[in-house]
Amino acid sequence: MVHVEVKDLYNKEYTLLWSILSFKAGLLNAAGFLLAGSYVSHVTGFGTQIGLAFGLQNFTFGLELLIIPIGFISGALITSLILDSKYNKLEVPNYPIVQFMITFLLGIICLGFEFKIFTTHPILDQSKNTIYLIGLLCFICGLKNALTTWATHGKVRTTHLTGLSTDIGLHLQKLFKPEGSNSRYPEPRKVTYVRIATLISFSIGSCISAILIQQVGYKIFYISFSISVLLLAISILHRNQIKYGQQTLIKGVYSANTN
Repeated sequence: MVHVEVKDLYNKEYTLLWSILSFKAGLLNAAGFLLAGSYVSHVTGFGTQIGLAFGLQNFTFGLELLIIPIGFISGALITSLILDSKYNKLEVPNYPIVQFMITFLLGIICLGFEFKIFTTHPILDQSKNTIYLIGLLCFICGLKNALTTWATHGKVRTTHLTGLSTDIGLHLQKLFKPEGSNSRYPEPRKVTYVRIATLISFSIGSCISAILIQQVGYKIFYISFSISVLLLAISILHRNQIKYGQQTLIKGVYSANTN
């Protein structure tokens, strides 16, 4: 994750980043469904499923389903605790720590499959390890979505499509009106273009996951792991670059004042 000002969120140079993050979320969500029997990048609908399970007195299944919202919310909570701890507007938040956690946990999942801790046929054999895998994936997606949301001031979310699709629908007609037309919620056209790119990227990630899983199985997680390694490197380099620039600016101001 990189540190972006609100006014720059929808610039072309960042659209690719949001698309990559959304692609990765779609990849993980489809992999979670096909390999673990559950969607993992959102919690929509699980409240209903949990309620139905308890209503039908299937208490064991209901408790197992609780791991999905708990895992996702816990990931978001950890992100908040890390980024809000000792927050200072004059310093770049420590995004690399959260990104490292995401990368590390994806590596753990890859190793879990390599050492047969996780099964490759969970839909046919719903073991406790499968529930742990689902919870871990939800936790990762909670970290991931919260990191993007926190860094973009709540403007960009990349792990689910419900709110995104609503926003696209609300603002789609503005693409065919003159820029700056009267509206209760005026937005530049580029905002809608970024949302559309994010939605398409999520769908492409899901599609590629569904295709490749038939060929490589659990090794699909290596793609997500590789993307996370790249994002971690970008996050560290970007943070150091901004810190170096700030230090250079401070030294310049100090030197000018002393002279």
